[in-house]
Amino acid sequence: MLTLVYFFLILTAIVVVHEFGHYLFARIFGVRALEFAVGFGPRIFSKKGKKTEFRINVLPLGGYVKLAGEDFGELSEEIPEDELFSNKPSWQRFLIAFAGPLFSIIAGFIIFALVGAFWGFPEVRIEQVEPGTPAYYAGLEAGDRILEVNGRVLIQENTLSDLISKGKELTLTIERDGKELQLNVKPALFPEEAILVIKDAEMIPEEGSIIELFNGVPFDGKYSDFSSVLTPENTIKITFKDGTQLSGVIEGVSVTKERYAIGIYYSNFEPVLNKDFGRFKAGDRILEVNGMKLENGVDLSRLAQIIGLNENQLFIHLSGNKMEWFGRGLPDELTIKVLRNGKELTLETSKTEITNLMKEPNVFQLGYSYWYPKNVFHAFSLGFKWANELLFSMVKILSRLFTGGTSLNEFSGPIGMVTLVSQATKAGLKTILILVGFITLNIGVINLLPLPALDGGRMVLAFVEMVTRKRIDPKVEGYIHTIGFIIIMGILIYITFIDIGRFL
Repeated sequence: MLTLVYFFLILTAIVVVHEFGHYLFARIFGVRALEFAVGFGPRIFSKKGKKTEFRINVLPLGGYVKLAGEDFGELSEEIPEDELFSNKPSWQRFLIAFAGPLFSIIAGFIIFALVGAFWGFPEVRIEQVEPGTPAYYAGLEAGDRILEVNGRVLIQENTLSDLISKGKELTLTIERDGKELQLNVKPALFPEEAILVIKDAEMIPEEGSIIELFNGVPFDGKYSDFSSVLTPENTIKITFKDGTQLSGVIEGVSVTKERYAIGIYYSNFEPVLNKDFGRFKAGDRILEVNGMKLENGVDLSRLAQIIGLNENQLFIHLSGNKMEWFGRGLPDELTIKVLRNGKELTLETSKTEITNLMKEPNVFQLGYSYWYPKNVFHAFSLGFKWANELLFSMVKILSRLFTGGTSLNEFSGPIGMVTLVSQATKAGLKTILILVGFITLNIGVINLLPLPALDGGRMVLAFVEMVTRKRIDPKVEGYIHTIGFIIIMGILIYITFIDIGRFL
């Protein structure tokens, strides 16, 4: 229940900022605002201002400012002609529509600047370097902290990953044992990869084994050429050069295309508990789970990949024509080895408890620290840069939605947001603010999409009028936005069902 309260408070704050942008610019240009609402549907609270009714509605899934003359079917003779939205010049209507996303984006920038100033920025630290990769030959080592890339301060690992994906040589400034070093690394094109979940797998080969045949067909490392074979419910037989055969029924599959990489894993969480949980104590270091050794954060992430599998399921990671890693699903009862106060202990526990442990926010220690800029002004400037990088990442993700590079299934709706808020409230104020800043930026970016009923759609129609110098028929514009609203509500309902599926 408390999570829902937090969710409604956060969503209300985000919506109020966005809609206040519309409201303020409407007032600047002399447009009467009839309603300033948070949520949709019947009102549950309202307060009448001089010219505007401020209200909270029953469905807290957004909000709106209702402007006089915006809905052409509800014009009133009592409102002067010069206070109607429809009678304002196109450039003013463009700015009124743009003000909402603008205020959301500005608010997001301010939030990230405040987070950076008060809590610092997360280090970008290397957890593991794969042998024989560009990072290995460049001299990068586990534990190195990457300070700069091509002379620019590195704030988040995604920035480095994006630069690596371009395939150009990079100059990295790293910190190792208190000293700064500069290393040059040239990304290499890594082969296609496949992650498979196989049921009733037989004859598991060793890691590093080379694949020769896929279902009797010669294999050259191109998983995309075997899309008809790599499909759930299909039976697969992988033959390795040493004669070993792996066979079973595919229950899950994910294929990654060729990409530029340097062969590093970033530090994330370590297998060390940050707080008490069940029979585990703060400071416990998990050494093994049913014989699976947990030496670092990479091993912890691999445990997370197999914790939801049954005993008869096998998780395999294939890279090119090589078996990279595999892990079998765990039984219901587990044997855990932990290091507590310098002594090794063996605990018998259930798989359910370990699953809940893995889901608990803030339960594992971070594999990196936070660093602080030279002064407050530097912190704010880096906070703005952080928000700017996130902003461009969001734009890139949304653009892939239209090119087929991503799908609606990867987005979250209200139920997904409730889950995120629940996790953030357990992790602390900093995480809550980061989430609020992230959602606020998202609201700004999404509303800039050139779709009817969204601010971007209104901006496009106003821009067309500015260019053509011809007024679009108000009734036609009204129909366009109505149809757009119905489509957007349909998309929201679809994403909500996806969220329910994830929750269940």
